[in-house]
Amino acid sequence: MAAFLPLAVLVSLLATGATADGYGSSPSPSTPAPYTPPSATPKPAPYTPPAPYSPTAPAYGDMKKLVVVRVEGLVLCQSCAHRGSPSLDGAAPLPGARVTVTCRDRKNRVMAWRSPAADYNGYFHAEFGVQRADAYFMGDPRKACFVRLLSSPNAKCNGVTNINGGMEGARLRDEGKRWTDQRGFENAVYAAAPLAFKPGMCVPRRHY
Repeated sequence: MAAFLPLAVLVSLLATGATADGYGSSPSPSTPAPYTPPSATPKPAPYTPPAPYSPTAPAYGDMKKLVVVRVEGLVLCQSCAHRGSPSLDGAAPLPGARVTVTCRDRKNRVMAWRSPAADYNGYFHAEFGVQRADAYFMGDPRKACFVRLLSSPNAKCNGVTNINGGMEGARLRDEGKRWTDQRGFENAVYAAAPLAFKPGMCVPRRHY
């Protein structure tokens, strides 16, 4: 019995040492780190294409409209009673008389011209093609266009006068005549003041 006890003590000691060294026991499982989801990636902003390059952006407004410019006026034969003066009292229509209507572009260059003839009443009318309003000088046909006398079919009344600018160029006025044609284009009518040729010879009013 005495010999057995030391052996039992020895076995007990060996068991205790093995446990202390980690032998004979299952390793304790390591605790995993808590799950951390990946950081959310921000969504990219929707693509916005860049605005087209524009060196100038003038606010033309209605000047970008397509318009048909019309010019009208009268050509008269000055009476002998007022020949040499600026008066048109007693003047008569001059059928067949021609004028030139000239319009300038935004760079003050000749853009277009017309050469209409007056009708039986001395009335003339010139029509220009469809054009953007801002294509005219200063964006205003009244400033871009002018009328000059050209020729008279009447040999007795073919002297050019500068009445209302018939030689230098008659300016136009806006008569407020506007309408939209079947094509959808705006038509605008501008008028020149009456122009006149003068008689080459007049019968003297006084007899000597």
